[in-house]
Amino acid sequence: MSEELLQRDLLRNPEKIGTWNFYNIGATSINALKEAGILRNIDYGDVARKKVDALITKQKEVIAVIEHKSPNQFNTQSKKDSAIEQEFDVARKIGAKLIIATDTQETVWVNVLTGNNIKNEDGSDFNYLFNSKDQGLQKVIIKIIQSINDKNDKILPQELIAPTSLAKSIWQDIWSVSGATAENCLYTFVELFIFKYLSDLGVLQGFYSFNDLLNRYKTNDDNEVLEYYATAVRPEIKKKFPENPTDRTTIINGTIFVSKDQKAVSGYSTVFRKVLERFRDYGKLEHIDHDFKSKLFESFLKESISKKNWGQFFTPIKVVRAINEMAKSELKPNMIICDPACGVGKFPLEYIKDNINTLFEVKDGKIASKVKIVGFDKGFDKDEQKTIILAKANMLIYFSELILENQYTQEFATLFNESFILKTNSILGTLSEPIQEVYDLILTNPPYVTSGSSNLKEEITKDTVLRNYYKINGIGVEGLFMEWIIRALKPNGKAFIVVPDGIFNRQNDKNLRKFILEECFIDAIISLPVKTFFTTPKKTYVLAVTKKNNISEKQVDPVFTYLCSEIGESRDNNRFDIEQNDLQEAVSLFNAFKGSKEYITANNTDKRCKIQNIERFTNNIENHWIIDKDWSEQEKIELGVTVESELITAEEFSDLLSEVSDTIHEHSNAIKGSQLNTRYMPKKISSIFTISKGKGEYTKKFMNSHKGDYPVYSSQTFDDGIIANINTYDYDCECLTWTTDGTYVGTVFLRNGKFSMTTHCGALFLKEEYKDKILLSYLHCVLNNILPLHKEGERSNKRLGSKRISNIEIPIPIDDMGNIDIQGQQEIVERYNLLQEIKNNIAVYKEKIDKLNVVIEVNAGLKI
Repeated sequence: MSEELLQRDLLRNPEKIGTWNFYNIGATSINALKEAGILRNIDYGDVARKKVDALITKQKEVIAVIEHKSPNQFNTQSKKDSAIEQEFDVARKIGAKLIIATDTQETVWVNVLTGNNIKNEDGSDFNYLFNSKDQGLQKVIIKIIQSINDKNDKILPQELIAPTSLAKSIWQDIWSVSGATAENCLYTFVELFIFKYLSDLGVLQGFYSFNDLLNRYKTNDDNEVLEYYATAVRPEIKKKFPENPTDRTTIINGTIFVSKDQKAVSGYSTVFRKVLERFRDYGKLEHIDHDFKSKLFESFLKESISKKNWGQFFTPIKVVRAINEMAKSELKPNMIICDPACGVGKFPLEYIKDNINTLFEVKDGKIASKVKIVGFDKGFDKDEQKTIILAKANMLIYFSELILENQYTQEFATLFNESFILKTNSILGTLSEPIQEVYDLILTNPPYVTSGSSNLKEEITKDTVLRNYYKINGIGVEGLFMEWIIRALKPNGKAFIVVPDGIFNRQNDKNLRKFILEECFIDAIISLPVKTFFTTPKKTYVLAVTKKNNISEKQVDPVFTYLCSEIGESRDNNRFDIEQNDLQEAVSLFNAFKGSKEYITANNTDKRCKIQNIERFTNNIENHWIIDKDWSEQEKIELGVTVESELITAEEFSDLLSEVSDTIHEHSNAIKGSQLNTRYMPKKISSIFTISKGKGEYTKKFMNSHKGDYPVYSSQTFDDGIIANINTYDYDCECLTWTTDGTYVGTVFLRNGKFSMTTHCGALFLKEEYKDKILLSYLHCVLNNILPLHKEGERSNKRLGSKRISNIEIPIPIDDMGNIDIQGQQEIVERYNLLQEIKNNIAVYKEKIDKLNVVIEVNAGLKI
């Protein structure tokens, strides 16, 4: 063992250049370095006894050989050449990439592969001064070795590679022989991409590298090479990046060339070779453009016959980045960032991408994380597992610089496995775990398809804990996710969520809107244009909320709202960049609003932005939160906002019908679950109520001359039955009124406050002895069903006067003891309200469908 290594304790504590080992030695031979485990255990021939001044190594890979000279040994070109020449044999034998010769005042950098000096981009000599204490030295060397090869000595600009065209050509190769779905072609491409990528990064070397596999074609036939890939290379990748023991996923999972039982698939060896050659011809894959993955998914989606299944996963990168920019100021140490429907992981990965090197540090072979990202996706079905695999592959690309500098692959595999998790225990996926107050920040575009949501709700009803957790009973999968997101946020935590318009618009989701207001402060609602998302024409919004520290807190701050017409890219299959990007404007103004709400509220000049009082939302829980309606038609014309075309394709119409069908199925289950087994006793209206008729003095002339604030009710049913408002009143109480004649004779209203009536209206005042026993809300429900059945006359002569209704019997719920049952009445009221909400919701769907024109695509370019 080298005395120098032992005396200076270099085996256990070598000096460092960044994350690499630096051995500033001069008395230790190559053989001694090999015996110490610093160099690889191979035969170094005639250089084994030679010594070098210094080495930079990454594990046992030699990055550079350093030759130290005194100034008088380095003051002429011939002396410099001689200093470098004496190191060439050693450098080539030990596999070094660079020779660095320096006298501490001047440094010469040499490409070992060519023997030439390293050049700057402009062709001038690269003369960066070598100093082992320079904290930026590692990055400088990385840039050099990523640029040079056996044909190039220049430092190249670090261009980001986006090999989408390569993906398309390989897709055609794979599809032509397999006929596989676009999804499976995508996964297979990504697997081979990762194989080549890891080889180019130096993670896969020797017998497991891309170049070694290609060289095997010289001595082996195509079948043997594919078999070697299946039985040797793939296991090595999985060894370096072990699978998650719980969900069994790793970074690769293509199934076209290699079967599920890890065997080479017969008949595919020729196209496998063709694909490898395409990767070879494309060149090195090192600096991958992060947008590449999004563009890749989009390209494959265009070819996918089952693209609607991906709608919940694919979010345009411009939307992802806009939402992340809204949340950027929330980044802080020790926070946990979550996407409960992560798909391929874009939201959390984009959020941390600019800070990866500071948030994730490698120390002593371990990764120290200053933040934690968590992405969940459902994997109950075998095919659903692939999105998590892609998320991990995606994370590998985002972390490539760290991996390049630190090849502790199993540590990175652990990080990937802990970051992206497949939920395999239930069809509920993420929703199967009732998480409470865990996450500081949630960034997500959860599924908003309702198809199959009734199955999820049936599953929830089987579990008492989940049944109590999901109490709001919102419509569709989005309703369940909204509840999960809000409950999973820590107090003061924030969420930025893409939500469909149904959450803001559906009568059935009023409880969900109320829940949002009770638990959170609403920070912003941004309207996105129709067809923002690649696979659906659904209208969506960005909802930003902050979880309350205490639900007793009331929001006083205003809400930022913004109307976007464009997102910076065309909303068609091409997705071309366009100049108009209202979303980016919204984000910039929102970030300014966060910093100074009063100033922006007072000085806002952006006509697409409205700063709303919170009452806009608290007062419209039962109505709607569709902010688009807050801009007048004239304002929309000035902004160039046009009504979206009501033309939809047959496929989109089919999706809408599926949504309607599943919603109705949910309603059907809700009705079945609300069946009551109640006993009743009949009571006449006259025995329960004091009956009163309206006054004849309220003529048009009287009401016109006595205008005021108090309503006058008549036989009309629109505008809540109000015919006029006058400056006096006859009643001030809670009661029922009914219409005594007209088209909608027998319609009953629940009243509370000051009012008067014409002779076309009557009132029912609950007698004193029943005020604590019978609910007016119950009587309102029942009488609305009963009274219209007792009218007399036809058409415009229908009548239902006081005398006729006095003897009508009302069924009053009673308990087993024969006493009036208040609880039974309340249950009936809830069921009645449910039925009314269902009817209203179906009416909304009918109105929507009536307005649509379905386009049938006969062939390319021809529609009817």
